[in-house]
Amino acid sequence: MTSTISRSFRLHRERSVTPGRTTLCLSVLIALGACGGGKAKTDNTYARATSVQQECCEHAGANRDACLKEIVRVEDFAQQSAANQATYACVVDHFTCDPATGHATQPSAQAQIDCIQDL
Repeated sequence: MTSTISRSFRLHRERSVTPGRTTLCLSVLIALGACGGGKAKTDNTYARATSVQQECCEHAGANRDACLKEIVRVEDFAQQSAANQATYACVVDHFTCDPATGHATQPSAQAQIDCIQDL
C-alpha cells in the first residue's frame, strides 16, 4: 500500500513539473529561432528588399518603368547601417507583390510599417 501511495505521489508530482519545464524549453527554443539562433546575419537586407521590389515591378506591365523609378535607393555607405538593414529586413519579411500595380499589397505594406515601427 505504501509503495502505491508513494508511486502515485511521484507520478502526480512529475506531471505538474514536466509541463512547466517543457513549456520553458519550448519558449527558449522558439525565442532563439525567432532571433536567428544568436547568429549574426551577414546578408544584405537592402539588396534583397530592392531585388524583391524590382521583381514585382517587372510584372507591372505598362507601369514597369514608373514602378522601378519609385524604388527607394540609398548610397552605399547608408545601405550597411544597422538601422537601414533592420528597416529593409522588415520589407523583405513582409513584402507581398500586387502584380497589377507592381507594388506591395496594402496588407503587406501595413505589415512592413508595423514592423518598422516596432524597431
